[in-house]
Amino acid sequence: MKEKKINCPVCGNGKLKSTKVPYEVYGIKLGDFPAQICTKCNEEWFNEQTSKEIEKIEKEKGLFGLSKKSKISYSGNSLMVRIPEQIATFMHLKKENGIIIHPEGRNKFVVEIEA
Repeated sequence: MKEKKINCPVCGNGKLKSTKVPYEVYGIKLGDFPAQICTKCNEEWFNEQTSKEIEKIEKEKGLFGLSKKSKISYSGNSLMVRIPEQIATFMHLKKENGIIIHPEGRNKFVVEIEA
């Protein structure tokens, strides 16, 4: 029996195709997982079982729920960004670690830990 092609619910132009796609969180690859992907806009969908498997791996690696809100504060004439404890622990950050900070557009900056 031939697989019925379903139109993409996002763009409406492409067809959904079954394939395996790489999945990563915070730059850490979790694996390749079965998904439906649109042939036009490349939107990806995972079924419930695959989503649960991905979440399980995220939790095992300590990645689940790492996104946290923080605020910018003052210290003297400088602005400070506070790093939540869970993120500092995950990244093995210590007081006085050297960093490199640079903008990536107007709404994002990147902080890299010096090696």
